[in-house]
Amino acid sequence: MDLGELRERVANVRAERGFTTDPVRVLTLLVEEVGEVARELKRTWSPNYDAFSVERLASELADVQTLLLALAHEYDIDLEAAVMAKLERDGEREWKSRRAAGDEA
Repeated sequence: MDLGELRERVANVRAERGFTTDPVRVLTLLVEEVGEVARELKRTWSPNYDAFSVERLASELADVQTLLLALAHEYDIDLEAAVMAKLERDGEREWKSRRAAGDEA
């Protein structure tokens, strides 16, 4: 299944389940899910959380992807084409490497 087909599948499942299609609400949910990805990654270094789980991270990343595809669907954006165009545009830019300058941040 390509990304366009996945976008349509996500839109159909979300419609069947009665989930919101309002872009502002979808974005709010997306931001919430990105926070859940951050919380899971925090488990890799914080002693105040349970152990990190790749399975939980995968689930949270799937939530992010699902909502990103839902948002793209609302504006009829072909994410595959958009990413390829972005990579092409960015490939024409001159990039300065921090590591080459000695900064490891």
